[in-house]
Amino acid sequence: MSGASLDAVRDTAARAWIFGHPMLEHYRTLYTQAVDSNAHRYVGGFGTFRHYPRPSRPENTDIVTPNNDTPYSWCWLDLRAEPWVVSVPAMDRYYVLPFHDLDTTYVGFVGARTTGQGAGDYVIAGPGWTGPLPDGAAGVLRADSQLVGCLGRTTLTGATDTDIEELRAVQEQYGLQPLSAYTGEAAPTPADEPDWPVWREESGTSIEFFTVLDFLLGFFPALSEQDGLRQELAALGVNGAGTWRR
Repeated sequence: MSGASLDAVRDTAARAWIFGHPMLEHYRTLYTQAVDSNAHRYVGGFGTFRHYPRPSRPENTDIVTPNNDTPYSWCWLDLRAEPWVVSVPAMDRYYVLPFHDLDTTYVGFVGARTTGQGAGDYVIAGPGWTGPLPDGAAGVLRADSQLVGCLGRTTLTGATDTDIEELRAVQEQYGLQPLSAYTGEAAPTPADEPDWPVWREESGTSIEFFTVLDFLLGFFPALSEQDGLRQELAALGVNGAGTWRR
């Protein structure tokens, strides 16, 4: 921000913290669930579900106030190379798979109340994808960011071992596959592996905040309502290149 006053820089930094805070909190979860294979919350990387069919116990701290009547299914998707397809079975119980952008805004919902209780395949597409809806797919959810998460819930009808196993059988029918695998076409060139910033608790409260924010903005093309702030941040070197350093 050449020639900007210190007060102007401080104002930009303050608004950037408000704007970026949800993304960093989101990354805090993404990093432990999809990147850090040594973390106990690790779900197996991108493009895979991790299911929790049992009621939560004190040691289950992923969710602050868990719902024991609707246990969880986690997944993360990297949409840079191509969309992904989520498949769900027909079922007679309530379920919801809500997909959310990097800033925690909901992309859309696959579930009993939105898409019904029949079996279906749904495309999860990143920004810029213009391909046609493939044959057999029931719909498309269009994300604004290239990294998307899902915290799904499926009804547990009771607490017996039989009830838990019935729920597990349903959850294990939730499918994820790249669009190319779904259509039987050749897979595109994989996106480069990012140099993921190691998440540390001070990342959200120190000057390191801007290093992580700069990295994350590379996965989040600017929306029209963000243009002003994104331009001010770019003038300070926070432009999504992932190279900002103090």
